[in-house]
Amino acid sequence: DARKAKSRAAIVAAFSELLREEDYGKITVGDIIARAMWVGHFYGLFKSKDNLLAELVCDICTHALDDDGTPLDDPLVQVEHILNNLWIVVSVRALVAGAGSRVFADSLRKTIMSRAAETVPVDSTGPAGTMDRSFLLHHIASSFVGMVQWWAWHNFQADKAEVAKDYLSAIKPLFG
Repeated sequence: DARKAKSRAAIVAAFSELLREEDYGKITVGDIIARAMWVGHFYGLFKSKDNLLAELVCDICTHALDDDGTPLDDPLVQVEHILNNLWIVVSVRALVAGAGSRVFADSLRKTIMSRAAETVPVDSTGPAGTMDRSFLLHHIASSFVGMVQWWAWHNFQADKAEVAKDYLSAIKPLFG
């Protein structure tokens, strides 16, 4: 329903703003509700603050993989879009190093695994073709999370396009 979607959007926007200002561990559900200026039941929309973070990460990645509703086919563009959205929408540095780092990493890994499951061919060529599919998807997603962590730990000094190229240079050889 439209009211529920509007409430959800207000909460997500408020949460994103708070993440740019405050450490994840210090943000409370009450802070989110107050910032959203929303009177309602948070838990009717989200199971927890961790669940809200997981949905935010999923939304960021999903939005980054679509350009006006059209899926982006170029893996380099996809990776760059995700990095750009993580940079713009949330304070990636705080989430990588702060109290929400485990939840952020798990959410990002699950989202990337889901996306990889949709895009990586079942009958892959090269070394990927000999791997257990679940292992391959987990490797792709975990490497992505590691790339984001590395980028943050190096104070985002590397250009997003270069980081994306390096990530793909590490993954593409698996496909021959």
